[in-house]
Amino acid sequence: MKSLILTLVLLHLFSFAQAESLSGSSNSAWIDANTVLISNSQYPDVAKKDCETTMQILAFMNNEKIVFRSTCAISNSPKCTYYYCYELKTKILVVDEHKAE
Repeated sequence: MKSLILTLVLLHLFSFAQAESLSGSSNSAWIDANTVLISNSQYPDVAKKDCETTMQILAFMNNEKIVFRSTCAISNSPKCTYYYCYELKTKILVVDEHKAE
């Protein structure tokens, strides 16, 4: 469920990044999209698997106009509710079609 919500949020960011690309303001640089904390109160494997599954979903969303790059690491953020907490960081690259030609 967390993966689905994160994917929907990132799809919204994708449409925003794509709109900026169409307006000509894209310079083909990596954009920090989102950092999400994924945690589980009892099982570290569940939190890690949720993080990795979300990374795989984002990898499937790559295409010729946009590329997602995600990392998943153990987090020590004070915002973590539970002991087992992973931080999913996502960056987006909007490919400038004019430069690719």
